[in-house]
Amino acid sequence: MPAIEELAARQLEAYNASNLEAFVACYHPQVRVFEGDTLLCEGREAFRERYRGLFSNVEFGGEVPKRLAVGGHCVDFERYWRIDPQSGERSEGVVLVHYTECDGLIASVRFLR
Repeated sequence: MPAIEELAARQLEAYNASNLEAFVACYHPQVRVFEGDTLLCEGREAFRERYRGLFSNVEFGGEVPKRLAVGGHCVDFERYWRIDPQSGERSEGVVLVHYTECDGLIASVRFLR
């Protein structure tokens, strides 16, 4: 399995375990996160802060029925769910997630909806 596939699998496992530090450890110190073409955050500390609330307050999970990888790129077709802590309402969705690798870590992640 190429490194980027291993990284994608490892970060999803940490995500599903609500393990913020294991999740963040999969990402490069200068990680960049995009929603489409919009930069959402840059750097590991901003990344950690972006996910801190989700990991501490919300029930959530994801599964990847399809993963494609070429070179240092990986694209996951992900199904995700979340339960709102205040209303108890469950929401679900799908997203394509494009990861790129640098120095053995995920250097960028782009969410495509």
